[in-house]
Amino acid sequence: MLSTAIDKYIYISSVKSFNESVTQLKYSEVETTTDINKIKHPVFREMLKQYGLSGLEMNSTSDIPAGTGLGSSSTFAVGLSNVLNTRLGRTVSSEELAHDACRMEMEVLREPIGKQDQYAAAYGGLNFIEFEKDGSVSVEPVRMTDEAKSKLNDRLFMLYLGGTRSASAILKNHGKNVTSGDAEMNQLKMCDLARDLRTYLEDGNLDAMGEVLDKGWKLKRTLSTGITNPDIDRVYEEITSKGAIGGKLLGAGGNGFMLFYADEKTRSEIMESACDHAWTPFRFDPKGSRIIYNDEVL
Repeated sequence: MLSTAIDKYIYISSVKSFNESVTQLKYSEVETTTDINKIKHPVFREMLKQYGLSGLEMNSTSDIPAGTGLGSSSTFAVGLSNVLNTRLGRTVSSEELAHDACRMEMEVLREPIGKQDQYAAAYGGLNFIEFEKDGSVSVEPVRMTDEAKSKLNDRLFMLYLGGTRSASAILKNHGKNVTSGDAEMNQLKMCDLARDLRTYLEDGNLDAMGEVLDKGWKLKRTLSTGITNPDIDRVYEEITSKGAIGGKLLGAGGNGFMLFYADEKTRSEIMESACDHAWTPFRFDPKGSRIIYNDEVL
């Protein structure tokens, strides 16, 4: 797969509780407990247990809503691993952070997800990522000049469709279909498209991004009935009819954000003429999960 990190972040802070027997968590809810086994938030609970930590006040906020296709759940798991390792005085690699988050989500919590979001969040940057049959993962930067990356960024634009959805529910249905018939073949075609796109971008053919997005979206929508719906199809038709070369719904499907590609002039014209849409500006982020401030270690 080919993916990039963007400047939409999840922020996780951690301080010692004044009362060392109390653990308090603040996210979309507030939890206060003296027993971490009773924590409702599954990733907080299992990671605190894994690292043997309690007596903390932890706060999580996000630039974007959860369940909108930008990988926020896996980004949270990567960030939390980074914070807890740092509290224990450990400096861990991007590979270790991604592996830890994958193990937590896929093995401990049994979420029916892949590894792509964890690796994108841990490594940052624009990368070609391959997932091998033996479970190993290779991450290679796409070789482009800074000028070419900036121009590519300027030609991509994203809108928020509104609402959230359960990626797990869609992916469970996807998992039932993906190893049979056309779905399996189409997923293999999507892998080939990612390889082709890497070559195109490294050769300076930026417009290939729009063409591959369009082909990939047409293939992806065949994988599961929950990926698209008439409203999503209507938006896609509207934006491509105005000149976008291609696009796709981000994440598992059903709702969230859509990404499109057009040259800079057409992009501006589309955003101006379709000003009723919730356009969301973004820039590529060259870095992955990182600690921005640390003044104490347990």
